[in-house]
Amino acid sequence: MTDAQRRVQQQYIAQDTLPVDVQRLPRTINSPFSEYASHLSPDSIFYFTSMRADVEEDYDRFFETSWYCYLYQSRLDEDGDYRKAEALPVNINNHKWFNSNFCFNDQHDRLIFTRCTKSGDGELQCSLWQSEKGRKGWEKPKLLPKTINTPNSSNMQPCLVEKESYTALYFVSNREHGAGGLDIWYSIVKDGNFNAPINAGHVINTEGNEVTPFYCSDEECLYFSSDEHLGIGGYDIFYSSGALSQWGEVTNMGVPFNSAYNDFYFNLNRDGLSGYFSSNRPDGDTDTCCNDIYHFRWHQADSTLPVSADTTIAERIASMLPITLYFQNDYPDPRSMSDTTDVHYAMLYRQYVEEIKHYVEEAGQGLTGDTLQQVREEIAAFMRDSVATGYERLVLLTHYLKEALEHGDTVAVKISGYASPLHHSDYNRHLSSRRIASLLNYLHQVEGGYFEPYLNGQKSGLSITTDPQGAVLHSFSTSASSETVFGLQAAKDRKIVISER
Repeated sequence: MTDAQRRVQQQYIAQDTLPVDVQRLPRTINSPFSEYASHLSPDSIFYFTSMRADVEEDYDRFFETSWYCYLYQSRLDEDGDYRKAEALPVNINNHKWFNSNFCFNDQHDRLIFTRCTKSGDGELQCSLWQSEKGRKGWEKPKLLPKTINTPNSSNMQPCLVEKESYTALYFVSNREHGAGGLDIWYSIVKDGNFNAPINAGHVINTEGNEVTPFYCSDEECLYFSSDEHLGIGGYDIFYSSGALSQWGEVTNMGVPFNSAYNDFYFNLNRDGLSGYFSSNRPDGDTDTCCNDIYHFRWHQADSTLPVSADTTIAERIASMLPITLYFQNDYPDPRSMSDTTDVHYAMLYRQYVEEIKHYVEEAGQGLTGDTLQQVREEIAAFMRDSVATGYERLVLLTHYLKEALEHGDTVAVKISGYASPLHHSDYNRHLSSRRIASLLNYLHQVEGGYFEPYLNGQKSGLSITTDPQGAVLHSFSTSASSETVFGLQAAKDRKIVISER
C-alpha cells in the first residue's frame, strides 16, 4: 500500500462512525491517573487496574517509588452505578510490584495477572502469575513456569480461553523470534501444564507492537491493539476471525472505538452487545496524560413493540421478528453442493464486514457520474444499516430466547434460506441450506452452548423449522448494478430470514 492509499484508507476509517454509544466511566472508577484492563464478571463485580500516586503532587514523576499499580474491584448495581472501588487483598497487590493487567478462567476461581518491576536501566520487566480462589479468598500467587516467563523478556496481558477441545493462554511478550517489538503469543494448557508458546503469526503480529489480546469464543474472534496495522491514532483496536495461528484479515474496529490517541484493552461482556476499553483520548476535564476506562454498547435495533416491565418475553421475541441476515456471494463454502457447513454465522458476518469497501468499489464498475455515486451510496447504506443491524438483532434475540427457555416457555421459529438468481436452481437450494446451517452452528455455540441440548433434541421448548427456498425471483431491477454479484439486489437476495412459525 502506497502512502497515498494509506492516507485515503485512514480517512475512510476515521469518517465511518459505527452505531455504538461510548461513555467514560465515573470518578468512582476513573481517577486523575490511569485506569485500564477492566472486566465485568457474571455476578456484576467490576475488576480493573489502576496506576496511582500516593500524593497528587507526584503526578509528573511517572514510575517513581511513590507510584503504585493495583488491581481493584467495584460492584455494578441494578441502577447501573459503580460502587466505591476497593483494592484486592495484599497477597494479590504486593507493594513490591506493579500489579497489572489480568484475566479469569470461566469459573472465575483462577486469576492470572501481570507483575512488573523496574530494571536498572528504568525499563519494566514483567512476568505472569496466577492465584486460585480458596474458601478464604485468593491464595498466594505463584509465578508461571519459565516456558511462559522466559528469562530476559517481559510477559504480560494474559487472556485465558477455555474451549471444548483445548485451553489456550494468549499473552504479550517481547521474547526472541517474534515479528518485532511486542507480539501476541499463545500456549496450549494441558493438565495445568503450559506448553511452549507459539507466536500468533504474521497476520496478527507486525514489526511494531501488538498488545492487549481479548478472544471472544462465541465469535471465534481475536480483538487486540496495534501501533503498526493501519490505524488513525497511536494504538488502534483491531479484530481478526480465527484461532491460535490461523487468522483472517485484520480489520480496524473504527470510530468510536478508535481515536487519534491510544485505544486498547478492548473486551466484551457476556451479552455480546456491550463491553469496555481504555483510552487516553481527551474527554471533558481530562487530558491525554493518562488512560481512562470507557463503556460501550451497540445500538439495539428498534422494535415495533415498546419493551416495558409489563411486556412478556414472548412479546419481546415477536416484536423483533422477522430478522434478516445477509451473506457474501456464494458463502458459506463457495462452489460446494453440500447442504451443511462447519462455519457459523458470526464468522461469516465478520468476513462480510471486512469486505465492505471491496463491495462498494465493485458495485460501481463500468458506471460514471451520478449513477456511480448513487449505486455506491446504496451499497454502503445497505451494508451499514441492513447487514450490521441484522447481526445486532440476532445477538439480542439469542438473549431473549435463553430467557424464555429458562422461564419454561415454548418458542417456535422458522428459518428460511435464499440466494440470488445468478446460479441454477439446484445449486441455489444447496446454498440456501448451507446458509441456514451456518445459523444453526451459531446457535450451537452462542451463550456458552446453552441451546445445544434443545437443538439436539435432549431438551424440549425450542422448535426450529428450516425452509431452503433457493433463488429469489424478481420481475424488475431496482439498481443500475443489480445484475452483478456486487449489486444491491443480489446483496438483498443472499439471506436467511428468522420468522414466527
